[in-house]
Amino acid sequence: MPKTKNKPGRPTGYTPELANEICDSIASSSKGTKKLCKENQHWPCQDTLFTWLKKHTEFSEQYAQAKRCQIEVFIDEILDIADDSSQDEVINEQGSIVCNSEFIARSRLRIDTRKWLAAKLVPKIYGASKNDNTPCPTVVERLMQNLID
Repeated sequence: MPKTKNKPGRPTGYTPELANEICDSIASSSKGTKKLCKENQHWPCQDTLFTWLKKHTEFSEQYAQAKRCQIEVFIDEILDIADDSSQDEVINEQGSIVCNSEFIARSRLRIDTRKWLAAKLVPKIYGASKNDNTPCPTVVERLMQNLID
């Protein structure tokens, strides 16, 4: 039987150094683990990360802390998205300036997704208060209202 060469794959062996690198990257980026693993070929695949979370308590704690830190990156992005009015208005075929509702809707989705993640991952800080039953308009909703007025 001829020998077949094994294709080199992603690493699966846990090391504290690699765990630190992974958690540092997660804490300072808004990207998810799937995308980060794809961009960093020397990292294990996402499934292996989840296995490490189950097997290595120290990695699990470090990962949880990294995800909490990542929320601060999301909060900064929320502010950037809300403050970016560069594409709120466009010029239509008649040469008139009109509201770019597609961009505004996409901005709302981006903000709402980040808010949802913040509320789920750090509910004590960013979660909805159980005593607050009044709906609060989002930043984008207030911006849209200002454009209409």
